[in-house]
Amino acid sequence: MGKRVWTAGRSRGAAALALAVLGTAATASAASAECLRQIVNRSAYVLTARRDGGPPVTILPGRSVQIRLSHPGTLDFAAYCGVPGPAGAQTLVTQASFSYEAVIDRCFIRFGGQGFLPQLGRGFIGLQGTAPFTVNNPRQGDVVLGPFETGACPAATILDRRG
Repeated sequence: MGKRVWTAGRSRGAAALALAVLGTAATASAASAECLRQIVNRSAYVLTARRDGGPPVTILPGRSVQIRLSHPGTLDFAAYCGVPGPAGAQTLVTQASFSYEAVIDRCFIRFGGQGFLPQLGRGFIGLQGTAPFTVNNPRQGDVVLGPFETGACPAATILDRRG
């Protein structure tokens, strides 16, 4: 009888250890990066955004959309004078492309030089400008197209930001 109790106790300990290992594996897979971030259009132009070469999303002036960043990739942006239509029917105002990172505990847009990276973070020196876009503000991974002026659009095609 004594041996049986010892074996049963040992098998319970092994079962507890197995459950702990499975729980840790489940927790590690649940910790994969997945962030909801905002793309905000504060300009008077129509913004299109494309993640990793997928279909574009149109963001009208004064509006925003949420995107899910779940792995490293690229965000491509283009701003137009009017609503994009058939190819060549709209005037391109500005465009930009940014790489983003989605790692275990955070998502952010990569920009700037490598100098002083460990001490001050990316983009401190400002070797790569992002204007008229603002990135990683107000949160890491957010992108904002701010108000800016350009002479590329006739006055009739500029839309009102108030919607």
